[in-house]
Amino acid sequence: MTYHPDRGVEQNLAATRAQVQWLVVVDNGSPEVELQRLRAWRDAGGFELIENGANLGIATALNVGIRRGEALGAEAFLLLDQDGRIPEGYVAAMSACLAASEGVGILAPRMVDDRFEIGLHTPRTAENDLEVAITSGSMVPRSVFERVGYHRDELFIDQVDSDFSLRVRAAGLRISECDGAVLRHAPGMPTYHRLLGSKPFQVANYSPMRRYYQGRNIVWLWRTYRKQFPAFVRSQVVLHAKDFAKIAWERDRFAKGSAFVEGVWDGVRGRMGARS
Repeated sequence: MTYHPDRGVEQNLAATRAQVQWLVVVDNGSPEVELQRLRAWRDAGGFELIENGANLGIATALNVGIRRGEALGAEAFLLLDQDGRIPEGYVAAMSACLAASEGVGILAPRMVDDRFEIGLHTPRTAENDLEVAITSGSMVPRSVFERVGYHRDELFIDQVDSDFSLRVRAAGLRISECDGAVLRHAPGMPTYHRLLGSKPFQVANYSPMRRYYQGRNIVWLWRTYRKQFPAFVRSQVVLHAKDFAKIAWERDRFAKGSAFVEGVWDGVRGRMGARS
């Protein structure tokens, strides 16, 4: 999926196209000047471009691409966002892991923070599988979508990967990690602060729009999965509460805090879909 892609995306597209049978790029409402670059890269790089014409959300963009892949005959899907640049041999390593595994609904790579060269924390189940998988970089067999459905359009953004992961686990399938595949990832645009001499803590600096969906969808997650996956849902609620408190150290903190509270209220009222 692309959304306001910069010129660095061309290298990511080329690295991916060299390793897959088909590459389908779904653009979520980028302006014309950026679409022109994407079309030029498409013509030179041999991938298919689907233009949604508007920002329909991450979930819908993923589903558009997956359905097109199904029409092409794909039996497994590698899901990437525009920042995901896979190293040489990535798809081969993931495919080998998937073939050697049983009962896997989502296969995830090892995630490394590209800024600090450290592994990203991946919470585990009692069976040492992953609790949830980040969508970008994951591989999903076609049969899984037939079994549990697609990504939930009404979530738009945020908790899309958690919801899909929990549905996969609820269906009795595993979320496994492939040690031989590493994806470098740089989530958000964090800054670091101190409070009264405390250790430095990280502030995410998400936009007000993202804060809205975080507030709304954490309420939805709690209402939907609190009985089936109580420990995971509690951890997410606590994480979001702490993250909300950290907005005080961000720019435009009033707008972001107000958006988060608005999202929580819409979640309580059951208002889903794109923010009106």
